[in-house]
Amino acid sequence: MRIIAGKDKGRRLNRRDGQDVRPTSDRTKEALFNILGSEIVGVRFLDLFAGFGGIGLEALSRGAYETVFVDKSEENIKIVEENIEMLGYEDKSKVVTADVLESLGLLRGNFDLIFMDPPYKQEHLYQATLKEIEKYKLLHPTGIIIMEHHSEAELDLASEYDIIKERDYGNAALTLVKRSE
Repeated sequence: MRIIAGKDKGRRLNRRDGQDVRPTSDRTKEALFNILGSEIVGVRFLDLFAGFGGIGLEALSRGAYETVFVDKSEENIKIVEENIEMLGYEDKSKVVTADVLESLGLLRGNFDLIFMDPPYKQEHLYQATLKEIEKYKLLHPTGIIIMEHHSEAELDLASEYDIIKERDYGNAALTLVKRSE
């Protein structure tokens, strides 16, 4: 697992083998950030179900203003914190060790980009997380939510959101949504 572009391009990230974490592949990560392009610069980024923090750290490397990482695993969060320190992003990062659905009400302000990658085969978490994001008004009015999921998953999206882009990358897929107008 590594940073693929930006100021920290090529830097390897810490991770632990044997854990129940499925890091986003370099191919999918590169595709995601190609879709976002320069829109990542200066944004407030929320990395839900963060795992080892690869997506949020990639956002920081490419110019995000701040990233908030949320994961319920203390072991995963420890690795996220190690990676933040190794890359020197302590002043641009916040880390929350909690269940995503229980923690969203604790977050303050809007996020320009929200990335969520719940465990595969738990499609109900997409709908539930979208509802909590809306309930607590965490998405900036012009913001985008990015969902990584298994390419065969059936996502049942809340009616408040419109799909703006869908892409498949082997077993993984990305769905980008924004608020309905």
